[in-house]
Amino acid sequence: DRYFECFYSALGDRGFEGERVMEGFFVDSCTDSVYSLAAMTSGAVRLSRSNIDLSLSAVRTHIRLESVVRINKDGYIYTLKQSAELTHKAMKGIGSGEGIYTHTFIFERIGGSWYLTFHECEGGAWSYAKKALDALCGTDAPSYAQLYGAYPKFAQKLAEKAKSNAALIRNAGYETSYTQPNIVYNRKAAEEYARRWSSVISESRNIEQWTDYDNDSGNFVSQCIYSGVGEMDTRGNYIWKWFGPYVNYEKENEGCSMSWTEGDNFHLYCTGNDRLGLYALADAAGGQIEKGDVVQLITDGSAVSQAIVTDIVTDVYGNKLDFLVCGHDSDLVSYPVSALHCDEVRFIKILGYNKD
Repeated sequence: DRYFECFYSALGDRGFEGERVMEGFFVDSCTDSVYSLAAMTSGAVRLSRSNIDLSLSAVRTHIRLESVVRINKDGYIYTLKQSAELTHKAMKGIGSGEGIYTHTFIFERIGGSWYLTFHECEGGAWSYAKKALDALCGTDAPSYAQLYGAYPKFAQKLAEKAKSNAALIRNAGYETSYTQPNIVYNRKAAEEYARRWSSVISESRNIEQWTDYDNDSGNFVSQCIYSGVGEMDTRGNYIWKWFGPYVNYEKENEGCSMSWTEGDNFHLYCTGNDRLGLYALADAAGGQIEKGDVVQLITDGSAVSQAIVTDIVTDVYGNKLDFLVCGHDSDLVSYPVSALHCDEVRFIKILGYNKD
């Protein structure tokens, strides 16, 4: 309870001091303590560099205990799932949601007191912090000293990335001429589909028609787009299709294409197709983005997740300040792009579909 209270306090306090707040949580020299500190720092830095005030006015954390395993007379392994409903100060009347993440903690009693001696999370801020710090250390098994030495550089680079992402969101973009597609993208249908099949409280999956993947973000984004165009691309020089969970380029109406499920492959499809099939601008500017368009999260140069824009935050003059997205993988509901954990964001504008 104290750990999660500490984590979410980082999203509500621009003067958050993670090292002071976390003191006494972890046993000395536990490498996971630096990853956790970096995860909390990531949230705090992002809200301070965003175009609007993303600090929290309220939060409801949902924690479901999956298992408890005793490892000795003074130790336990706790596995739990966590999600949260968030209310940001700058977005009155709009609730955001984030989850579902699986955490594994090891508690051990040392010298009469209980400490965390291990912590791992499969996604979200913690997973991002680990990847980023390991990259800075040049190894996937750094020592405590290496991690602690890399932490200030991580915080500095994070602030730079958050600032550049905020500028990208506000970028008015450029005029792009394009021919009218045969089928104009039904943005409302895509948005409604995204809202229906995303949930922060329980995993919401349309598994009657679509298979769920370990990283379901690309599959989910493609489902949303498909609901807005009603066609798959099975014949072009690039393919975008899903008829089954396994990749199959040999038969037109069987299997799926990597562009349906993988972020970088979807970007490649939008960049390289011959304007038959799905019609999109692969590298759009923030000012061009509307509801139903795609946001890709980039870490170490690769798209690690995707989401669908379901709302746009503007100032009184109509200038775009942020985008709210829904997505799978780590379930997102009306979640601000500025608060997402990644190095960069990439926008893809969906225009429609061309049959000929």
